[in-house]
Amino acid sequence: MFVIIMGAGRVGYLVAKMLEEDGHDVTVIEQDGERAKELSLEINGLVIEGDATDPKTLEEANIKQAHAFAALTGKDDANILACILAKNLNPSIYTALRISNPKNKRIFERVEDLKKYFNFTISPEEIAAEYISRNLSTPGFDRVLFPKEGAEIVRFEITPDSWVAGKTVKELGLPKDALIVAVYDRRGNLIIPSGDTKLPEEGSLIVFAKTGVLDDVKDIFEKMNEGR
Repeated sequence: MFVIIMGAGRVGYLVAKMLEEDGHDVTVIEQDGERAKELSLEINGLVIEGDATDPKTLEEANIKQAHAFAALTGKDDANILACILAKNLNPSIYTALRISNPKNKRIFERVEDLKKYFNFTISPEEIAAEYISRNLSTPGFDRVLFPKEGAEIVRFEITPDSWVAGKTVKELGLPKDALIVAVYDRRGNLIIPSGDTKLPEEGSLIVFAKTGVLDDVKDIFEKMNEGR
C-alpha cells in the first residue's frame, strides 16, 4: 500500500515508521525544512518539503497513485483542507484526519456532507485523556480503548489462587455486555473459548466489554479463592 502522510511531528513520524515496518510505501510531506531534512535520514520513503494544502505539493507526492492520505499535523484547519484536496484529486483515496480539538471531531462525525471527505477521524488528545481518566478511576487494567463504541479490550491474569481458575466460561456469570475472546495457558497457547471452555489454572485471558460493566468484570476475575 502507498500512503502519503502530512506532518512529520511525533504522530506523523511514528505512523510512518510503523507503516514502513509493515512493508508499506510511505511519502511524508513536511512544511518545516529542518524537520524534513531530519526525517529524510530516519525513514526509507520520500520526504517532501512543502505544504500539503497546496495541490501542486500533493501532485508532486503522487496523490493520484496513493491508496491512503493521513493529515497528522497539530493544525486542524490545515488537516481538514488537505484531506478535502486529496479527495478532490483522488476520489478513491482513503483519508485519515487528525483533529486536536475534540469538539471539531464530533462535528465531522455528525455532518453528513463532510463525511465524504474523511474516512477516518481521530483525536490523539481525546484518546490520551480518556485512557488516563480510565486508568485513574479504574486502575489495574491492561486495556485498549474504543471510545466511539464505549467499549474496551482488557487483559486479566489467572493465577492458581484466582477464583476463576479451573472454572468453565459459563460458570463465571459474566455480564451480558462482556465477552471472553481469547484464553492463554501458562505456556502461551491460544484458545478461542466457548461456554464449555475450562479456564487454565494459570495464564491470561482477553475480555471485550462495554465500559459500564468493567467494574463487575474486574470483580469476577480478581476475586481470590477463599482459604488459599
